[in-house]
Amino acid sequence: MMDIEIEEVEENILSFRDNNLDDSLYSRQRYVLGDFAMSKLSKGDIFISGIGGLGVEIAKNLILAGIKSITLHDCKLVSKYDLSSQFYLSHNQIGKENRAVASHTNLQELNPYVKVNTFTESSLSELIKTNKNYFLQFKCIILTESNLNDQILINEICRENNIYFLMADCHGLISWCFNDFGESFKVFDKNGEETKEIFISNISKSTESPEKTVVTCMEGHHHGFEDNDMVEFKEIIGLDQINNTKHKIQVVNSNSFSINLNISNYSPYQRGGIVAQIKTTNKLNFKSLKESIVNPDIIDFDFLKDPKKLHIIRQSLELFKEKHNGELPKEYDQNDFEEFLEQTLELLNNNYFNYSISPMEFDKEYIKKISYSCRGKICSTTAALGGFVAQEALKSLTGKFTPLKQWLYFENLDLFPSFNDEQLNKELLSNFYTAANSTLKSNRQYAQLICLGEKICKKLESSKLFMVGSGAIGCEMLKNFALLSVACNKDSNALITVTDNDLIEKSNLNRQFLFRNKDINQSKSLVASRVTEHMNPSIQIKAHQDKIDPNTEHIYNSTFYESLDCVVSALDNVEARLYLDKQCITNKLAFLESGTLGTKGHVQVILPYLTETYASQKDPNEKQTPFCTLKSFPTNLDHCIQWSRDKFEKFFTINPNELEKFIKEENYLENLLNSDSSNKISTSKSLFKMMNNLPYTFQDCITYSRIKFEKLFNHSTQQLLKNYPLDLVTKEGVPFWSSPKRPPTPLKFDENDSLHLSFIKNLSLLLAEIYNVSIPSDISEESIVKFIKNVTASIPEFKSKSKVIISDEKAAAPVENFTLEQFKELQINLTNKLKEFKEKNSNFGIKPLQFEKDDDSNHHINFITSISNLRARIYQITECDRFKVKLIAGKIIPAIATTTSVISGFLSLELIKTLSSDFKEKFANKELDQNAILSQFRNYFVNLSIPSFQLSEPAPPPKIKITNDTFTTLWESWDINNPDILTIGDFNSYIEKKYNLKVSGIYQDVSIVYMSALPSHRKRLTLPIKSLLNLEENQKFVELYVSYLDGENEAKGPPVRLYVQY
Repeated sequence: MMDIEIEEVEENILSFRDNNLDDSLYSRQRYVLGDFAMSKLSKGDIFISGIGGLGVEIAKNLILAGIKSITLHDCKLVSKYDLSSQFYLSHNQIGKENRAVASHTNLQELNPYVKVNTFTESSLSELIKTNKNYFLQFKCIILTESNLNDQILINEICRENNIYFLMADCHGLISWCFNDFGESFKVFDKNGEETKEIFISNISKSTESPEKTVVTCMEGHHHGFEDNDMVEFKEIIGLDQINNTKHKIQVVNSNSFSINLNISNYSPYQRGGIVAQIKTTNKLNFKSLKESIVNPDIIDFDFLKDPKKLHIIRQSLELFKEKHNGELPKEYDQNDFEEFLEQTLELLNNNYFNYSISPMEFDKEYIKKISYSCRGKICSTTAALGGFVAQEALKSLTGKFTPLKQWLYFENLDLFPSFNDEQLNKELLSNFYTAANSTLKSNRQYAQLICLGEKICKKLESSKLFMVGSGAIGCEMLKNFALLSVACNKDSNALITVTDNDLIEKSNLNRQFLFRNKDINQSKSLVASRVTEHMNPSIQIKAHQDKIDPNTEHIYNSTFYESLDCVVSALDNVEARLYLDKQCITNKLAFLESGTLGTKGHVQVILPYLTETYASQKDPNEKQTPFCTLKSFPTNLDHCIQWSRDKFEKFFTINPNELEKFIKEENYLENLLNSDSSNKISTSKSLFKMMNNLPYTFQDCITYSRIKFEKLFNHSTQQLLKNYPLDLVTKEGVPFWSSPKRPPTPLKFDENDSLHLSFIKNLSLLLAEIYNVSIPSDISEESIVKFIKNVTASIPEFKSKSKVIISDEKAAAPVENFTLEQFKELQINLTNKLKEFKEKNSNFGIKPLQFEKDDDSNHHINFITSISNLRARIYQITECDRFKVKLIAGKIIPAIATTTSVISGFLSLELIKTLSSDFKEKFANKELDQNAILSQFRNYFVNLSIPSFQLSEPAPPPKIKITNDTFTTLWESWDINNPDILTIGDFNSYIEKKYNLKVSGIYQDVSIVYMSALPSHRKRLTLPIKSLLNLEENQKFVELYVSYLDGENEAKGPPVRLYVQY
């Protein structure tokens, strides 16, 4: 294991902001890496050798990330082995062009800020012999497709010159990565997580030792800390001595931790307090490659497979290459296999490594699969490993996140074809580029054919897929589809249908690599499909621009879904995933679900009848903040920003929208009176206020903003303290203002405070935009102050009101009570105001605003930053900069290309298994049991920052009880395809006879078709069932939800699929 030292991170690293970054391009990545890391990236020069499938994936991700420069080193010409994984090479370049040169233009187009160089004059071995100093210009060196001797010598050069070293390869169905970042490598942020602040409920002496103190967090506030985390204490009442002190902690449980401190002589703890986590710097020491070969540290990837076996295999392959002029065992070559087998067993017997594995664990077929396939390539593994290696390279340049320790291995040998087809696959490979190959249509498949065999490749070519989303994961998957030759057999009606209703924005270009600047404002699905067709002209793609929801079910109906083999999700929101999940359940379709969040990502395999679904394990709904917390008792910055976001909607969208309707719609007030709205009085009052305060000049906007400052940050706070004085004690005898409640302090406006001025300025500018008010050319702070001086006399004094302020966290927002007389009085006043207004303002315009986070010139984020920080200041909550406000208020999903690449690779692996498997037929015919099928598949949970890989077999669907004797799963439906069932009575009789259940209700979506409890529905028993259903033209079946009586008890079964066409 690597040695680790820990120290506190310097504050300037955490608060650093790089104003030279192109935020419109890098905004989503900035929230993953932060500005300090982004700034270091932009100064990093990287050398990468081997621009095959793995090399180009690594280069693509590094260029998208925004390093300073990358040098592509390669001395090889394009070959048939490249086309299954190298997406920037084509068949007509085989034997003619250098791989680095052929890829250069496309890679340079990915990011104009990165300089992409090529070096093709010398091999690594020649450089080491003749020009060793060439390597010293780089900060990081990455080797792929290299030989063992060059790896060891270049690693030594790197260690001597503080250059970061990575080495990786994909050989057929096995892959690996190694890194060495030298001695005392500093990691300033081990995981990228936000530091936590937790409220304390108690601090006491440890029962185990007087030298330890136990800190307990408030109920429901799990700390989430780890052993050796550093924390700081503050705001503790009693035990004052530990305020502002820092300590390393040891976790006791999820709600408490201990520190090494004897508090015997300290004043006793009384109440309150916050414990704040502190970022620490870890110093890591790495072993050299030479030492790590013999004494390896290997990260667990798939606990069902032993990576130590692959470490031995890697060494054996390297030794084979040394003996054969750098060449791997030839595909399906028996002689090479026998030599490779003998060499591997010799390594084992010689105890070359510091661990022992019995030769019995290396069965002959295991080694034979590796020997036969190691010259092959599949894009799934190059994409996954390419994303991972690129992220490790970014860690080396930045110190952001924990590096790999130090080897990673993974294999997918279960995809290798049966040896029964060995002769068939050998013949197909020998005839691949001749007329004798009439089986496969795409010319990209040679290296893939080595790994997967003819049967799987043929199934991939003939597949029919539906992918929803062509953003980051969607772009990567379309590239993978092209390389896998999915849907390339036009004769079989193969087709990929992709839909996305979004247009391309500049912020997409940082990770959605199929798009360029010239594509901005064009359809994502159309552009992505066009680029994919260029990668593989044989591919059959149809691009749609529809949103997937109930409104498009006339397009994506049962007939459409019945034509598919699989559905792939490349979505970025839970609602759409749930909808697509439901469609796959209804239509009994395999569904591959995926997603990313920063350096985290997941892949879920969902198979009809066999696995749980997305809805079974979906992400929890966002926790709702209590109304009173947002309104009066915020405890953290998120509460302040959420409150500010609500104010934005009210000030600039909801109220102006209502005012516009009031002015334009003749019967507005009458419609409001007759509406179901519970806020008629507040709406009317709001309209009256707006009519009284309409701005006609910029000075009017300033006046309104200055008064609003007083009301929001002074008067409302005074009123809150009037209702709940600082010395108030609850009926339990506890101070009302106890943790987590924070007592507020009213703000006094200060024209010298830039935050105060920012609020006035940005609110005034937004009001001016809404009401079409001319904005002066000079809106500097000095100019704003001059405007403000003109409104001092207009500031109202605070007057206490008999106003109820809710403090119960369980209470909902109040519903107003009003009388008809109150509303009519307001109506008369508003009618008069409107008449007066129209006489004076025939051309008055109103333009309600829609919040837009990515336009830095529109003042939206500037306003929310100022109002959020003023709110925070009142409650002594730590303020933050515009960068963080934009993340929270804009609900931005942090994203980086490396994670997307990894997840798309794993998703593609499971796609190969899904499309090539005949699990549905075998399961239906009871040829395979459920466990045998599920053992072939994997769900993935990835966190590249740590790094961590958690793989698991998909879980079976939970059983749902109908009666004591009857169970179902969410995949099942009771299908009724019987033309004799004409009436509701026929339907009920059929159910009772077949399932021994008495129907009590029949429902179609939200419509009631039949309820036995309603006397009026008895006559429906003899009515034709079709007459009571909502049916589309040519609809084959309808899903009904039926409730039953099981004796005296209510029971619910699965959906009933009633066929209406025969």
